[in-house]
Amino acid sequence: MPVANLSHRAKYRLTGGDRVRYLNGQVTANVARLKTGETGYALVPNIKGKLEGDVYIHAREADLLIDAPGELRDALFGRLGKYIIADDCELEDVTDDFPLFHELGTGAVNRYGVPGRDLWLPAGEAGPQADLTAESLDLLRLEHGVPAWGAELGPDVFPQEAGLEDRAVDFHKGCYIGQEIISRLKSVGRVNRLLLPLEAVSGGAELAAGHRLFLDDAEAGVVTSVRFHPGWQKTIAMGFVKRTLAGPEAVFHAGPEKNLLSSTVKIRKIESQ
Repeated sequence: MPVANLSHRAKYRLTGGDRVRYLNGQVTANVARLKTGETGYALVPNIKGKLEGDVYIHAREADLLIDAPGELRDALFGRLGKYIIADDCELEDVTDDFPLFHELGTGAVNRYGVPGRDLWLPAGEAGPQADLTAESLDLLRLEHGVPAWGAELGPDVFPQEAGLEDRAVDFHKGCYIGQEIISRLKSVGRVNRLLLPLEAVSGGAELAAGHRLFLDDAEAGVVTSVRFHPGWQKTIAMGFVKRTLAGPEAVFHAGPEKNLLSSTVKIRKIESQ
């Protein structure tokens, strides 16, 4: 099975009798539903309902292991431990203590749009041979429309904008930081922009992250990630598009500025190629 080395990700361990209750108050998913050995995906919002991180939570018999984007190591450690006051729990940074690998093919952990399983190893233990590069993993997640921190996900993004409502948000559990705003967006039923999979119709070699999208004279959104797919022989991408302009047949012009448009882009359906 193809294997990725994810040891560069930030890793934390939460221990103590209140660990599940406490973490449930910090993230969007229902941690209490995780059985020993299971891994779940969750978002870490701020009080305004926007994202401070996205994490995978691995439940073990005596603790919870959490992994997150490596660039968030210090900031997210501070955020996740910020509200521990009288709680019976302790958060540790164990980034350097646990090699982490991910094996594609079978399992219930969906990091890149396909089934897989995580392998947490003790410090110093040699892991499996990793044969998946960062570039191949990025292409895989773009194939399946999976957002990534630093590209599609960041501190100005609501879960619903990124299409993560079904995957990462439990609307029936108890209160958590940012819940009021996130629940209100669900009741309203819409956000102003949507994260969508895209593909270049022309000028794919010129398309780049950060390019603005235009529909006729109206600015329609922004491209967040781009890669050429050698198997499909086309450039695929993701980007935020204004909800009112995100019709299935819409074709956008893209470029760094309105007067420097170099590509045409359409919304891509995610299906077997």
